[in-house]
Amino acid sequence: MVRIAIIIPYASMASLAQEVFQEHTARMRLQRRDSTEYSLEIVVAATTQELQIPDCDAMIVRGATYLDLCQNARSVPVIELIINGTDIVNMLLQLRQKYGSVPAAILGTQNMILGVEKLARQLNVDVTSYCFPENSVSEIRKCVEQAARDGKKVIIGGGTGCRLAEEMGLPSMLISSGREAFWNAISEAKQQAKISIVEREKALSLQAMLDNAYEGLVAIDRNQQISFLNMAAIQILQLSQREQYLGKPVSSVFSTPTLQRIVSAPENTDEIIEYKNTHLSVKTRSLAMHGAPVGKVISLLNAAQIQTTEDQLRKTLHHKGHQAKYSFDNLITRSPHMLECIQEAKAYAQTDSNIVVVGETGTGKELISQSIHAYSHRAQNNFVALNCAALPENLLESELFGYVEGAFTGAAKSGKPGLFEIAHNGTIFLDEISEIPLDLQGRLLRVLQEREIMRLGGNRVIPINIRVIAATNKNLEDLVHAGKFRSDLYYRLYVLQLNLPALRDRREDIPLLVQGFVRQFQAREGLTTPLELSEHDYRLLQDRPWRGNIRELQNFCERLVVLYQPGSSVSALLAHLLGTSCSPDPEPQLLSPIPGPSRARIDLPYETLQSVLMECRGNRTKAAAKLGISRGTLWRMLKKYQGEA
Repeated sequence: MVRIAIIIPYASMASLAQEVFQEHTARMRLQRRDSTEYSLEIVVAATTQELQIPDCDAMIVRGATYLDLCQNARSVPVIELIINGTDIVNMLLQLRQKYGSVPAAILGTQNMILGVEKLARQLNVDVTSYCFPENSVSEIRKCVEQAARDGKKVIIGGGTGCRLAEEMGLPSMLISSGREAFWNAISEAKQQAKISIVEREKALSLQAMLDNAYEGLVAIDRNQQISFLNMAAIQILQLSQREQYLGKPVSSVFSTPTLQRIVSAPENTDEIIEYKNTHLSVKTRSLAMHGAPVGKVISLLNAAQIQTTEDQLRKTLHHKGHQAKYSFDNLITRSPHMLECIQEAKAYAQTDSNIVVVGETGTGKELISQSIHAYSHRAQNNFVALNCAALPENLLESELFGYVEGAFTGAAKSGKPGLFEIAHNGTIFLDEISEIPLDLQGRLLRVLQEREIMRLGGNRVIPINIRVIAATNKNLEDLVHAGKFRSDLYYRLYVLQLNLPALRDRREDIPLLVQGFVRQFQAREGLTTPLELSEHDYRLLQDRPWRGNIRELQNFCERLVVLYQPGSSVSALLAHLLGTSCSPDPEPQLLSPIPGPSRARIDLPYETLQSVLMECRGNRTKAAAKLGISRGTLWRMLKKYQGEA
């Protein structure tokens, strides 16, 4: 809906204004020239002082009120309701017909009564013009009084002039605007209103964009006055309401001597200065048109704001793929030894001290490290994990510290942040810390001491706030004595130590772990038939050494689920897998002998053998592979059953 307002000096013009507006709208729609929906508001105000500006998209105004509104910048177009030649001629003819040749005065602004005297002489009417400089009652009264002193017998004017003339006993005539004037003004108002709406929508979008900009922006015009400033500038400069600075001198915004010096400098500037309780980055850019200066734009950044935004960017850009997936709730245990370890880990989580997690391969060092991170005040930030043994030295260095553009052949054009940067405000987990080369250990030590890094090929020091959790399955103290691990790094890392028990030291957890793994793999495979283990099965599993610890047990459970056939014996399959799957020999210094059998000789049911053989059309090699046994074992079992028959 496009809203049009018509400001008229007296109420008698309202009916004509309404009639012409409706006729104009109907004709444009009938001719299919304009299908826009319009509304009309008519406001009666003889002077600007009486006028309450309506909420509209275009205003039609007459006479002195039009001039007043044009002098004050309006956000909507103001269209003049012109008193055209036809209106003037009709008025002069009415004057001659009603009053004859008596001297008359016509009151108005220059735009209303220009050329009236010449036209009056042509029509043989005695009319003198009296112009008032502003549309106020006092100025109009002066004109009426002067006309009376000059011997004028009739006053022609607007509503106020006619009312004052009648108070003085002089007859009066209203200056009217006819149908043609209203028609033309309404046509112009509709066009200007639609253009105004589009432009104001653009301005609103631009205003919103600038107000949501990260930088503070201030525009200065050619007269060294503030023409614009966004909300960021208000906050950074710690000012009050924006409106009170628009159109004011530069000094009203840039109040300190340093800022005034920067803003008044003829050349473009880029400086960092102290301002109140912070530091500001201030940049100026001059504006020119046709080679002549027309103003300047100032951009401002708050140092604390830059740091906060940088932290947010680091978190946003690198958060994906660097989250802790596990917490202490994911740890399955009833072992007193493990429960004590978890309580110790929870206490460590409340600190920022470095931690070394010691445990054999497969004991869950990363899982408990993730749990420590998730339990700490850093939980909402990144958990970055790196296996130090998985990369060669040159790649390990670039992964940890990152690099700048052109640091080496093949480096990305934009450079790359290292894992230390990505872990800022979070945790970095360095698995197999013992495998870091000696040269790189020195750089790692500096990171732990200074909490800052420098990218490969760069010269900028980047401060970081990280918590380091290192993991090892080796005795680092022995490596120090052997000269393979720096003693200063060893003492810097070993602030807190967490020793994870091997699975053979928490055998009571094996049934719980097996049940959890079996459910997990059955759900993954979409299997609904329950796979139940007996007490004897669990005892067999508890008797195993599990030299690969929980990882080996997890892999075993996966094989069990994948090979199990509904209706067959779980115990037979489990015993078979235990008999055909042996862990590598343990290192004597790490493992002690485990009581009980370590191997089991089992036989699969004869029906299972026959069923698989039929599926494989008697091919014993394929049948053995499908059963997960050797061809010799299959031959032995078949021979046994045939002998029993």
